[in-house]
Amino acid sequence: MSTSCGAANHGDSRPFKAALLLLSIPIAHAADVNYIVVDIRTRQVVKQDWPDADKPIPVGSLVKPFTALASSGPFLELTCNGTIDHCWLAKGHGRIAFRDALANSCNAYFLQLARGIDSHSLTVVAAKFGIPPPDLETPEARIGLGQDWQISPLTLTRAYCELTSRAAEPRVAEILAGMKLAAESGTAGAIGRGALAKTGTAPCMAKRKHKGDGFTIVLEPADSPRTALLVRVHGVPGAEAAKSAALLLRQWGRFPTCPPNNECAK
Repeated sequence: MSTSCGAANHGDSRPFKAALLLLSIPIAHAADVNYIVVDIRTRQVVKQDWPDADKPIPVGSLVKPFTALASSGPFLELTCNGTIDHCWLAKGHGRIAFRDALANSCNAYFLQLARGIDSHSLTVVAAKFGIPPPDLETPEARIGLGQDWQISPLTLTRAYCELTSRAAEPRVAEILAGMKLAAESGTAGAIGRGALAKTGTAPCMAKRKHKGDGFTIVLEPADSPRTALLVRVHGVPGAEAAKSAALLLRQWGRFPTCPPNNECAK
């Protein structure tokens, strides 16, 4: 990982210090991986290697939980027909309920959800979680497609910290259940059991352009999250970034239960 950003250590890094001294990252190209670790209780940065972590960037599907909170009524079961519905999965997810849609980051589901959201509701939710609303009021922007909803990595990580603090709210509980499923068997399946996770893929904003940037947010442990980890990997989709996040957690000695036959266990 690049250390040229000059990112400062904030807060108490002792839980990670010894492990970090031993890190030898076998993931992607070291210079293409950035991360932030935040203590969920204090919201303080424990460790980071991310240049300009306070600069807004597109974060892809990591905005979907906040869009979901702005919707009204119960989460419905909808149909994803794949490419024709603008989903990343060409064959489609078929009939899909909310938890599975979040776990598998179904664009078709969230586009349908986003079309029914009014801008005021989304602005209120964004303010509640300390993030800016999207620049454009389109369904695509509301689910993180394109560059029209930009949030700084640090702000986004703290927004997910706030999400865990509202676990008693029914709609938040449903989102966290979807994130648990994502870590177990969804797009963040490289993480495994014992954590909550969400992936995203966004346009690359770096000077040296890549085809896209993969993001993964991990909250662990799942039953009462204490640590938030946000990882970005240049040039890969979010599911690949989840593998890098899993390896970081494993090397720090904070790795959740790895699924059988999963690459993270190798």
